[in-house]
Amino acid sequence: MPIFDTHAPFVINFHGIGDPPRAYEPGEESYWTDRVYFETILDFVAQHPLGAGARLTFDDGNSSDYAIAAPELKRRGLGARFFVLAGKFGQEGYLSRAEVRDLAAQGFEVGSHGLDHVAWTDASDAALVREIKDSKAILEDITGCRVRSAAVPFGLYDRRVLRELGRHGYHSVFSSDGGPRLTAMVPTPRYSVQRNVALASLASVIDTSSSFSRRARTEARVRAKALVRRGKVP
Repeated sequence: MPIFDTHAPFVINFHGIGDPPRAYEPGEESYWTDRVYFETILDFVAQHPLGAGARLTFDDGNSSDYAIAAPELKRRGLGARFFVLAGKFGQEGYLSRAEVRDLAAQGFEVGSHGLDHVAWTDASDAALVREIKDSKAILEDITGCRVRSAAVPFGLYDRRVLRELGRHGYHSVFSSDGGPRLTAMVPTPRYSVQRNVALASLASVIDTSSSFSRRARTEARVRAKALVRRGKVP
């Protein structure tokens, strides 16, 4: 029997912010947001009634998480989850181990986005375990905190991916399916912010997120992806 969760929060997801200090990965450019626009969204979440129930997440572990996002969140008294790539620490444009440790010390939750930003649905069984298990161990060693949440890279998941996440102790899993959905089952959908999207459009999406029809469409999309097993598994 599904547990209907009609008051689930709307989750807004960010990637890079400001001027990128490295070359874009394929398909990444449209998700890299201008700093002024980013701060405008934070002000909306902090001050507008529609934004009051929103939750904030960040994917990829870009250096802007520490240099820009964390100070601006603190300035407004907002919390967030940072889903970082444990295999990219210290590389140009990505967080260092010390920065990840400090994010956790500031009270932000640090979760896993895997090791190397690959599609988990296409990974072999052994590679998938490394992405999920090894990233968790690295992050727990750095932060001294239990890592219990993950965000699936590129929003791609299936039955096998969700099973492995549960097997390795992840209690919260986040996707990129929009949302929110009708039930409280995993994964939790998120709305990924793209550049040049008017704030009014984002507000409109949040305002209609409680409608049954919208939630039902998200529910159907999530369930369809979660029930299949896709990709090649050598």
